[in-house]
Amino acid sequence: MKNGPHFEVIDRDSAARIGKLQAEKKLHTPCVIEAEDVEGRRIWSDEKSQSNSPCPFQVFPYLPMPFRTPIEVIDEARKLVKTDNSATGVVIHPRGVIPGGFCLYVLGSAADLMGNQRAFISSIIRVREEIPYDSALYTPALATSYNLALLIYAGVDIIDYTQAIISAYQDKYFTRAGRIPLQSLRELPCRCHACIDHTPQSILALSKKERGELLEEHNRAKMDEEMSLTRELIRTGQLREYVEGACRVEPWQTASLQHLDYEHTYLEKRTPVIRSARLNACTGESLNRVEVQRFAERVRERYTPPELDILLLLHCSSHKPYSRSPSHQKIRRALGGLTNYIHEVIITSPLGIVPRELELTYPAAHYDTPVTGNWNSDEHNFAVECLSNYLREHHYKTIIAHATGAYKEICREVSEKLSQPIKFTAGNNPTASDSLEKLKREIKNTLKPETPRRNPEEAKKDLMRAITDYQFGKGTGRKLIPVDATIKAPYPKHQAHHKREQLATLVPQYGTLALTIHGAKRIAELNHYTVKIDEFTPKGTILAPGIIHADPLIRPGDEVLITNKKILAVGRSRMTGEEMTQSKRGIAIDLRHTTTRK
Repeated sequence: MKNGPHFEVIDRDSAARIGKLQAEKKLHTPCVIEAEDVEGRRIWSDEKSQSNSPCPFQVFPYLPMPFRTPIEVIDEARKLVKTDNSATGVVIHPRGVIPGGFCLYVLGSAADLMGNQRAFISSIIRVREEIPYDSALYTPALATSYNLALLIYAGVDIIDYTQAIISAYQDKYFTRAGRIPLQSLRELPCRCHACIDHTPQSILALSKKERGELLEEHNRAKMDEEMSLTRELIRTGQLREYVEGACRVEPWQTASLQHLDYEHTYLEKRTPVIRSARLNACTGESLNRVEVQRFAERVRERYTPPELDILLLLHCSSHKPYSRSPSHQKIRRALGGLTNYIHEVIITSPLGIVPRELELTYPAAHYDTPVTGNWNSDEHNFAVECLSNYLREHHYKTIIAHATGAYKEICREVSEKLSQPIKFTAGNNPTASDSLEKLKREIKNTLKPETPRRNPEEAKKDLMRAITDYQFGKGTGRKLIPVDATIKAPYPKHQAHHKREQLATLVPQYGTLALTIHGAKRIAELNHYTVKIDEFTPKGTILAPGIIHADPLIRPGDEVLITNKKILAVGRSRMTGEEMTQSKRGIAIDLRHTTTRK
């Protein structure tokens, strides 16, 4: 691996990354730089560095062109500038040809994208999809303190102070609520070094030059503050929640986030499958975030319910997992042995529906949302769509909805939409004695000698199989958990065993399975979520350069199988499968178990 200029990603939160750009000095990203200077070097200059450093930071000269420049002109202009791999970076046009082989890409005419949500999102996505994963993207003259978080969330790594400087000499004052004319302020909403001893009136009394210098100091400080917060939010996996609120400052930012969500594939393949942080669904955009849509997609495409005739639809609860909530426990206690005959599906916002077997799996046990008792039309329609899709795919002889209010209305609409009878049992209060008695009677009246039932041990196996399918693909659960498997340890710490060999452990923190080597052997032939590495025996971690091929379905946080002719191993991915095969640097997988092939 060469030690010249390079970029390495250290941490990820969807398209946002924490990394380091190594040139003469390390540049830790995301970061704010001077527009004309990086580590003391003018990045627009084509002069050779006079430094004796072995890693000069150079960006090739370019011809500046507006965003709307005709594509044929962009192509002709590109022929005038010769590029090779002797420089660290290259300036590219959002609509032009993108050369490979660089660790820094500077997006020319980036400032033209401000206020143009379609152009901004399409340009960022196009560039990020074409440049290497281990390269940094710099958007000059685009960032402010109040759009910075959105830029980083979209995939930008480096920004500059240009807008902070321009705004300062226009008497514009940066806040998280936007760029405010100084003369309209009655007091300064900041206690930075530039502001602490001033009022708006005292600053206005300064000379134009002094006023500009002071406002520039403040605007820069606000950008630095926002960048520090953004980096911390990337580390904790909470940048999305912050952006959903921060983008309200400007309509074009809100529209940009919505357009970014429409480009589902771009974000989905970069978004971790598990997080330690709670998912707070507090805005309309929360319904469109990757974690919500991915859960609904996997329930629709990968989940197989147990072979039971009776479906019980229940409301969600604020306590997670649902089965530990007082309301769900009261219902289950009232039903007693009747629970062996029923399959439970929970209706919820923002996830739509959650089969009982997946109630612990991220994000089903990890979200929170404002509870008002009233669902907006988007929440209602999404739940109707999810439940309708589920009932079209999976058929029950009897469907009972033990729900009230908005939950009942969702069930009623689905019943009419599908011409599917649904019986309602909840009355005004699902946990009231009369409601529970009605539910019990309805189930008992449905039972026949041939009605299928499952014992608690089978229910545990169904849970482990459902999570396996959710993680590795439909049908994998039957392969991993055979009919004669046993489930040990109480919920939520189940362990799957077969013939004295442990196959997998349920990880309560995420509701996902951690495979053992014995478990990996059972599903290895399916080649799902598998990484092929070069012929070496890995220890601890696997770096991206050692990977030959990786399943493109792999996402950060996925449980993966690692193989070559010598070994079989299991671990957790840090990168997407695509990033593993394309990157030249970085930790791709954290190993947990390794065995030598016989």
